[in-house]
Amino acid sequence: MIRLPSNHAAITSPIVASSTRFPGIPIGCSLLDGRPFALSPVLADDAILPSTNSIALGGLGSGKSTTAKVRGNREIHANGHQYVVIDSFGEDNAGEWAPLTRSVGGRVVEAGSFTLNPVSDLFPREVREQLVRSLIAAVEPGALTPQATHALQHALNHPKATSLNGLADALVQPEDGRWPATKLTEWGENAAIALSRYTEGSLRGLFDGDSAGLPETDLPMLTFDFSQLDRNSPAIPSLMAAVACWVEHVWLPQSTARHRHLVLEEAWQILLSPATSELIQRLLKNSRKANLSLDVVMHTLSDLGDGKAQDLARLCEVAHVGRLGPEEAAIVGALLNLPAWAVDRIPTLGPGQAVWKVGPDYVDIVQTVISEDEAHLTDTSSRRRMAQQALAAEDDTAAPATDSDIHEGPARDALVLPKHQQDSAADEGTWDWEMPPNVIDARHHDVLQAALAGRYNEAADLAAIGEREDIHAHGINSDQAISWLSTRARVADLCGSPDQATQLREEGSLQRRGGERRRPRPGRRVLRVVLGRSAGRVRVPRRGM
Repeated sequence: MIRLPSNHAAITSPIVASSTRFPGIPIGCSLLDGRPFALSPVLADDAILPSTNSIALGGLGSGKSTTAKVRGNREIHANGHQYVVIDSFGEDNAGEWAPLTRSVGGRVVEAGSFTLNPVSDLFPREVREQLVRSLIAAVEPGALTPQATHALQHALNHPKATSLNGLADALVQPEDGRWPATKLTEWGENAAIALSRYTEGSLRGLFDGDSAGLPETDLPMLTFDFSQLDRNSPAIPSLMAAVACWVEHVWLPQSTARHRHLVLEEAWQILLSPATSELIQRLLKNSRKANLSLDVVMHTLSDLGDGKAQDLARLCEVAHVGRLGPEEAAIVGALLNLPAWAVDRIPTLGPGQAVWKVGPDYVDIVQTVISEDEAHLTDTSSRRRMAQQALAAEDDTAAPATDSDIHEGPARDALVLPKHQQDSAADEGTWDWEMPPNVIDARHHDVLQAALAGRYNEAADLAAIGEREDIHAHGINSDQAISWLSTRARVADLCGSPDQATQLREEGSLQRRGGERRRPRPGRRVLRVVLGRSAGRVRVPRRGM
């Protein structure tokens, strides 16, 4: 038994998560103890995970978008989920979700290739008003005074209000109602000016059609590609408001999938806009009832300012935090209630590595693992890679190529699973990959291979030898020595001793947080204990000590 002083309780509280397993698709492996990490939020019990919404944060190249796309690809193929993606960033005038969307049999809808009529009778009346208000707020936030709102409601009842052009005419030339036409004209003037941006100005062609032009609702993935628009254009929040209304009132009622996802890339543009923030907040709060998960992807929480938009992040029960600067890591840690050890690691994370928080208690550091096919579908660094290849070509004239140069593949945001392990994973329905080189060395690999083959005594002996070597070479509290606790925990798992595995992980987690690891006291002897088919080493004190 491991005995800890009471003042270590706060340090060890997060490590309860080390024995937690979530159902779902494989995502990667823990960098704390090497165990596989899998998650499908909708499959988790709602007592453990009340909300299935997620937020992914991280700087450029951290792997947040790659992980989001890999999750989507696997949820579609393994669980039959449906996805709608609002994509506003990519390369070569194409959104970054386009290759994946086409590979799963979905459709990419480019901005400007369809016209959405916000006052179509396919929408309920209250939705038409809400959508038109969102369009006005996107270009003229101060236009909707109480008087202008009344004039708009009056105009929506006019027979001409079957298109945006007809609605603008009804605002400029209203008929008498509860208030005389002269007053209604005056009140609706600013709203009509705002709508003229969509009927006569720079945003013409997006909302001024006569028909709704709504896309299909039965595709595995539908991506709205706004990457060709100016990222600061009011067209983006306007289109996002329209898509949010379509999702809530058309897609969700008509979709027959067991679960649906709405992915918001560059989500700060949506959450900051008054035209869309209320719509997204309603979807977030009603997500479980609607069998919907909102998957929000963005760079930093600072993009949201200090207002209500940041509060929406708290409604996400699953958080994926890639590499961020120390200041931003502290902001994220405070908002998401991350433990101090996890916040300290965020600035040091590599590509594809992230701190994951699932529900109120589980915190882990996970390396996303992807297949070769997924690496090509999720590659978002082609321009950067081309620049690197061009530079390498220039260097070739001065230096011969090495093996690493010859086999250099696409720039990847995550560890790539070797082909033979991909095939094995497909056969078994789960992944039992070899440990990645940045997690474990060859000696640990040999220990685990022996345990996987059922040679438990041999695995225990090899682990003891390796641990003793690293203690002598590097010290008892060194990272090299402490890493053996994780390997011994995995061996205990394979041997069928989960309690012993949990104790070893707790001891290892304590040492990583700065605790002191004790050597065996004189007079202790080491015994081999066999439990069923398990074998491991435990320290047993002599009597009378």
